[in-house]
Amino acid sequence: MVLSPPTSLSPHTRSDDERWALLDSLDAAIDRVVLQRQHPITGLLPASTANTVHGNYGDAWVRDCVYSIQCVWGLALAHRRLNNGHTSRSWELEQRVLALMRGVQNAMMRQAEKVERFKQSLDPLDALHAKYDTASGDTVVPDDGWGHLQIDATSLFLLQLAQLTRGGLTVLRSRHEADFIQNLIYYVARAYRVPDYGIWERGDKGNHGLPERNASSIGMAKAALEALDGLDLFGVHGDGSLQVLIPQGAVVRLRRALQGLLPRESASKEADSACLSVVGYPAWAVEDPQLVQRTCERIRRLLGGAYGYKRFLRDGHQTVVEDVSRLHYERDELATFEGIESEWPLFLAYELVTACCEERWEEACHWRERLNVLAVDQDGQRLYPELYLVPEAAVELERRSPGSQRRQANDNIPLLWTQSLAWLGEMLLNGLLLPEDLDPCGRRLPQPLGAEEVLVALIPGTSAVAERLQGLGMPVSDPDHGPIRVLPSERLSERLQQLGANPALGLSGHPPLRAETAATARFYRQGEEQLAFLPAVLEEDTYYLADDPEQWVDTVVNELHLLQRHWRGAGAPLLQIPIEPTLLERGLESVQQLAARLASGELDGVAVQLAPLEDLASQGQWLLLPEPTQAPIARPAVAASSAAALLQASTDLQDLTAAQEQELDEISLPELRERLWSSSSLREQAEVLELLHRHLGDAAILQAPGGAPVELRSLLEEIYHRGLNQQDWNVVRRCAGVLGLVHPQLEDALIDLLARQKTVVVGRSYSSDSLLATPLSSALIAARIRRTCGHDTREQALQQELLLALDGIARREPQRLSGTLTLQLGQLMLMLTSELAAETGRSQDEAFEALCSEPPHAIGSRLRAVLTDLEHARASLQRNEQLHLRGPVQWAVPAPLEESPSGGDWLQHRIRLGSLQRVPKDFHAGIWSLLQHCRGLVIGDKLERRNRLTSTLLLEKTAGERNFATLVEHLLSRIPAPEYRQLCTECLLSLMAFVATNPSVHIDDDVALDVVIGHAVRVGWLLSHPEIEPSAYGAHKAEAWDHFYRASPANCRRWQIAALRELIRSAR
Repeated sequence: MVLSPPTSLSPHTRSDDERWALLDSLDAAIDRVVLQRQHPITGLLPASTANTVHGNYGDAWVRDCVYSIQCVWGLALAHRRLNNGHTSRSWELEQRVLALMRGVQNAMMRQAEKVERFKQSLDPLDALHAKYDTASGDTVVPDDGWGHLQIDATSLFLLQLAQLTRGGLTVLRSRHEADFIQNLIYYVARAYRVPDYGIWERGDKGNHGLPERNASSIGMAKAALEALDGLDLFGVHGDGSLQVLIPQGAVVRLRRALQGLLPRESASKEADSACLSVVGYPAWAVEDPQLVQRTCERIRRLLGGAYGYKRFLRDGHQTVVEDVSRLHYERDELATFEGIESEWPLFLAYELVTACCEERWEEACHWRERLNVLAVDQDGQRLYPELYLVPEAAVELERRSPGSQRRQANDNIPLLWTQSLAWLGEMLLNGLLLPEDLDPCGRRLPQPLGAEEVLVALIPGTSAVAERLQGLGMPVSDPDHGPIRVLPSERLSERLQQLGANPALGLSGHPPLRAETAATARFYRQGEEQLAFLPAVLEEDTYYLADDPEQWVDTVVNELHLLQRHWRGAGAPLLQIPIEPTLLERGLESVQQLAARLASGELDGVAVQLAPLEDLASQGQWLLLPEPTQAPIARPAVAASSAAALLQASTDLQDLTAAQEQELDEISLPELRERLWSSSSLREQAEVLELLHRHLGDAAILQAPGGAPVELRSLLEEIYHRGLNQQDWNVVRRCAGVLGLVHPQLEDALIDLLARQKTVVVGRSYSSDSLLATPLSSALIAARIRRTCGHDTREQALQQELLLALDGIARREPQRLSGTLTLQLGQLMLMLTSELAAETGRSQDEAFEALCSEPPHAIGSRLRAVLTDLEHARASLQRNEQLHLRGPVQWAVPAPLEESPSGGDWLQHRIRLGSLQRVPKDFHAGIWSLLQHCRGLVIGDKLERRNRLTSTLLLEKTAGERNFATLVEHLLSRIPAPEYRQLCTECLLSLMAFVATNPSVHIDDDVALDVVIGHAVRVGWLLSHPEIEPSAYGAHKAEAWDHFYRASPANCRRWQIAALRELIRSAR
């Protein structure tokens, strides 16, 4: 690589003589501190030379190795820049860099079988090791002896590989190595859904070995994939045949996950200085400058100190009060670390290098000054320790007055990681290096995100469909004679499986995953063929949602928004819309309307260009697929089912009455079989098949009237397709549930919602099995829904629809879900049923039947309408922030802000709010403060001890910690009735307001919400009905509860405070 001339020099650029003198000084220091520690055979570097009670730092950590060698790479570049070209010294330094990178790569390649297993299992025990023996490259601890799954470390190696290769220093030497790197890309690509142990190797801050989804890991993986995209792994020596192919859909998911987590690091770490490596050097993984700023400001505010930054709040590592005899912390031990966490100079070095690379020179000088004073003298050199800790004698004083005490350096001097980054900053500040030298990938530069327009092509399924569409004036080509061959999405997955496959290393290549829309938005070449692949989400056989024409249109719009918003790279994204004969039969009007909107050049705010596929090819992005190593697998044709000839034609399309359903439920199994063959009612056929399946199981074989055996599933599939033909969604959902149909995008939807800090609960009620707090496959999500729902299989199908609908709303209108942490699908379904019952005057069971008969797009519309109504009522959920208790009592408590709900029905309003479990801002922090002023809180059944929040939690949790909020949500979610769950939320808000008014009051007992609310119901009834004697209240309980549910929050608060006053007075 020829270094470019300086374009923007630091104000501290020196004269040539001064720069030469500085270069010589740095060369000598780096040689002594770094190069003399590098192993001459393996090329690996120890993290340090210290061997303390906290570990042997002489091992070679992947992360530390990569960071430590960066100063050597910078030194080589500085020699080349000052000498205007290569010299013997710059060549030697480059070889030392290559020795380390190849040493790390060789150590990982010896564990290729782990990479292969991990691609399938995502199991931490199948992870590459995080550290190796410096002298041999062998493993040093067993698979279960360390938190090896550290995706940020593997991603950092890949990112550095990309930077070096684009900078002219080719690391790889063989196609075997290139295949391994392609598999490493697959290894890190699903970081958006894989909890790992993270940069600090311990996972959850309690050190209990619980992995988490970490922003620093997700961001580094995203940066690595983006930096490697399109790179020829042989660099300047390549011919383009070893270009890296990135899973484009993974980049989109990584971006969403990162945006959802930041400015937090994880569920247990509300701030973590590791995120500096993601928002700045070396990853620069965040496109949103405001999010970058918020993240940096949070880190500096919460973690900054005179000696650097804390890693995270309540970090006990190497504090003098840490018990070094065990790795884990006790729950109540975490509070003892608060205020005395060790401070690391490392993070000032990150700030320094980031400021230099972004050419913020004044800030860079500030960070260098802060860093310089933290160096300590060792053997005539100024070196940086790993961290500064509070001495034992100063612990209590530091706790009382944070930042007041002098700290001391630990014995790990130098930490090569810190030292390397500090020297890079020195080279940049003094003009020995330019930012583009260190970052030839351009990570530091603002990255344009999004497409100006989306290319759209209508793809007819047959020549007959093409002729009909052309007759209607739509721009299409004959699918059998076009220059670009259009294939189903699964064919792309098959072709990608060859990429990286290497039998010699035991690597299979790309894991068999569903091709995402971001991948099918490209054109492909394979040999002489030009290829395009249909988006899986629009393929007809995906799930029954594609058979609802209006839902199909909504899906098209969603995919257009996704491609427009997340597109990166050359060309424009492509969306192919398959048009099958059945779609024309059922939804010709929807197809025509969509085509007209597309032809206008804009659809729902997205600029589009509608044209035949071949006319769009020159504007798209083209990727190269590897030549096939074997012929495509021939798939046997699926024999048509004979069920259609066995069952009676479904000529009766009427609903079944309740009496008819009851009759079917009571007749014997032989009678059910007989009814199946004789019935001509579509609804009855579906119901009978469900009952037979319940009795006989999935593999049942029935005997047809002629004596021939027939599979029960084939009969179900036939009725399922009859339901689709008739657009009878009640029958379709019933059969889909019985058949166990799984929408392939459930996993994607859950991951997207989790990335937005939501938790999903499936089934009828809240339980450990129904809680989806970590990513799962679509099949596992559907299995959870089946286990936790009732016997009615339509409910299972509806819950899949609701999960997908919520994801669509979160992607296009995320503000509709703001304030809601837990999304309970069963409660949402009950809420929709309740709304429909109120709207139509039906009973609950009748309303559910009606809901099951509505098309999928109508379910989504109802859900959106409910969310809109909740948004309108948002002001009623505001509350004060200050919360405390004990001493003189003031009973006048501020009323809540409120607006009358639409329709004026507070009960329906509470059902909606309780179903979505929406709470105001700072609600969870308020409960944390409330616990400071009472022994505990009981949320839910007062006799269930698991419903108790005790004040001892304050020793473990912090007010802003996600895990504390999740614990509160867990207890609220255990309350089955949404309207009562909302009452409990309102009661908690009333208690917060009470302690805010009375900051010196303390309640010595557990406050049970059931007791407070129960007394409040009685108080409210008696105050509203003064003519009734208190002794007669028991006869009016049902009326009293209905009265309470329909009262405004202001009245309920007044009665709750009166009840609390009564309870306190009676205790006295």
